[in-house]
Amino acid sequence: MQENNREQQEYFNELVRANHASIYRICRAYLYDVSYADDLYQEILFQVWKSIQGFKGKSKVSTWIYRIAVNTAISFNAKNRRHDYLPIPDAYQLPDIEMIPEKLEEEAKLEKLRFCISQLAAQDRIIISLLLEKKSYKEIAEITGASLTNTGVRINRIKDRLLNLMEDKK
Repeated sequence: MQENNREQQEYFNELVRANHASIYRICRAYLYDVSYADDLYQEILFQVWKSIQGFKGKSKVSTWIYRIAVNTAISFNAKNRRHDYLPIPDAYQLPDIEMIPEKLEEEAKLEKLRFCISQLAAQDRIIISLLLEKKSYKEIAEITGASLTNTGVRINRIKDRLLNLMEDKK
């Protein structure tokens, strides 16, 4: 019994090491406030731990983890309605581009993109975060449970919506 627990713990630690950044990016894409993203990240790890023995290997491990992350994020958001998105604070508004160094400009653009992503519907935030993770349309369809055709259509609509949000926030 001890050996089984140790093996499960080692396997879990390996999964966390291999997928840490991806899981955290999903959290950030799903919730704009970093402190809530940390809570969601911990909840996802808990759900992975609970589900580890039930993993049958019918899909890639990364797809299985993404599915857990997506489902947990949706549940987390539903339980914690207090996570409404507030308007972006003035401190985060993009300052005059000519007055800031290139690095700060890029960080401001990334923050603006994160904010615009936070304005999308919950399922759309998940889909765009998977796309940003360089997941294929097929992998995104598997993770979200949608058809490949529907996934392609939704991604195009999300891109259009994001572009409009980015232009509106200039």
